[in-house]
Amino acid sequence: MKIQWFTISLLVLLSCSPEKERQATDRIEQIEPETTAPGLTRVWASDTLLRTPESVWYDRERDVIYVANVNMNPWEKDGNGFISRLDPQGNIIDLQWVDGLHGPKGMGVSGGSLFVADIDEVVEIDIESAEVINRYPVPGTPTLNDITVGNGSVFISGSDSNKVFELKDGSVSEILQGDFGRPNGLFREPDRLLMLTSNSSMLKSIDLETGEITDLVGELGHGDGIVPVGNGDYLASSWRGEVFYISSDWTSTQLLDTRDAEINAADIDYIIEKGLLLVPTFFDNRVVAYRLTIGD
Repeated sequence: MKIQWFTISLLVLLSCSPEKERQATDRIEQIEPETTAPGLTRVWASDTLLRTPESVWYDRERDVIYVANVNMNPWEKDGNGFISRLDPQGNIIDLQWVDGLHGPKGMGVSGGSLFVADIDEVVEIDIESAEVINRYPVPGTPTLNDITVGNGSVFISGSDSNKVFELKDGSVSEILQGDFGRPNGLFREPDRLLMLTSNSSMLKSIDLETGEITDLVGELGHGDGIVPVGNGDYLASSWRGEVFYISSDWTSTQLLDTRDAEINAADIDYIIEKGLLLVPTFFDNRVVAYRLTIGD
């Protein structure tokens, strides 16, 4: 028994020699650390009292979510569209906070006003009184869709018209027209305008000084909404039911696919402070919130 124990001890000592420890350390250092891909976890879903919600917008100052309800036909001037308000937990505060609209879609806040794209006019709503205080008509058939606000201007996409408009100092003007592939989602940055298209499935960058247009990333489905994550990356939605994570190197990763369930993903918003992605589900009549996790 003593001989056997001595033999085992000797083998253990040999196995823990400095050379073997160095080799083991080298092997450990050669192992690449695991990285976690971005992902979504569902947090809540609103009641189905909403009516064809097309767009959501989080008001950080007031900690409330606005929901644009087109109420069935998104391009018919039927007067049955309305804006709802939700709290950040998905509870409906006011179902018909402001009504009498037609097909309200993209929204944005500037000062004390909520601006809404409504087919052929931009509607300005005073947030404090919940009253429509201005309507800015756009001639022709502009098919106004999304809105982004910045530096005193309201930018509006015209989908079927392949145009981009700017509302500034109480006047609307056409600033861009081209074969964009049906512009939809917009997001304004200091020196450029990001445009997500629904027919060409492309995210584009438009230089606001020169007008130069650059294709950034494609294959984004029926592009609808584009929002920043807050770290230089973006989230984009495809109306038919997909959400993509777009990295700053312009690679995309699909995070959500509800197409088989026939649940849409329309004009999204992302609450950076809460890490919540808000997805209006259109004909599914809900807003669904997801927690975004981002890999290292």
